[in-house]
Amino acid sequence: MEQKELLDLRGIAHPPQRLVRTHHGFSVEYVRPELAAAFSYDWTSNLHFCAYHDIVLEDGAIRAGDGAEDTRRDLRDTLTYVPRGARVSGWSRLSRRKNSFTAIYFDPLSMREELGVRFAERVYEKVYYRSDDVERYMRQWARLLAQDHPDSLYEEALGLVTILAIHRTSRLDAEAAPPIGKATLALVEEFIEENLGSDLTLSALAEITGLSRFHFSRSFKAATGETPHQHVLRRRMERAKLLLASGEVPIGQVSESLGFRSIAYFQKSFKSWVGMSVKDFRGSK
Repeated sequence: MEQKELLDLRGIAHPPQRLVRTHHGFSVEYVRPELAAAFSYDWTSNLHFCAYHDIVLEDGAIRAGDGAEDTRRDLRDTLTYVPRGARVSGWSRLSRRKNSFTAIYFDPLSMREELGVRFAERVYEKVYYRSDDVERYMRQWARLLAQDHPDSLYEEALGLVTILAIHRTSRLDAEAAPPIGKATLALVEEFIEENLGSDLTLSALAEITGLSRFHFSRSFKAATGETPHQHVLRRRMERAKLLLASGEVPIGQVSESLGFRSIAYFQKSFKSWVGMSVKDFRGSK
């Protein structure tokens, strides 16, 4: 997914902070313009677009598709959904606060088989609407994008459930996920054990089962009681405890061998999972 497919803010004096993650079939970005920034936009894409707003305007207006112009100013905790091919245009003059928006862009054709949902032929634009589920997922994305240690497995899963939640607001139902057989589940768990030090992705795990990423996630949790991300993190922490208890492997080497991008992130994850710091755990053995 190319940068040019993202929403273009025109006439802005200084480029905004823009953090982007791209996965198969979708991209997510966090955008924070400078205080009191002013800009306009006139945008059409072949992708579906949904934005979560943490914005208060001094002034502005938006029009999506054939809808009426909307001039609301307090946009906090609202969403805007623009399907592919629809036009969204408007202008904004931001208030002097830390304003931002988080947006997900996705290809409805590639997501159709992935999620097992029937996309409506015509999806209507929605401006400044509310959805508890979509808002919650988009707030998670805003926090994730601010981190410098992306977790591909978790982000892929979150992207899929975010897209499904967006479409559920249009009353689209997902098909039931097929079960994972014991032999196939054993292959997945073996692959995880052999690759705990790698950047495991949901795509790689789902490929073993022949399921889509979304159906694999649901089927895996049904079979194990854990999401793929929870399972991988638990196995990494169990392996870390064994290595730390030996007292022979440096902390940095333990972190790297288990696929953590930094020692600080490993230490934070370990304390959250185990309930004590790496140093305290090693000292107790």
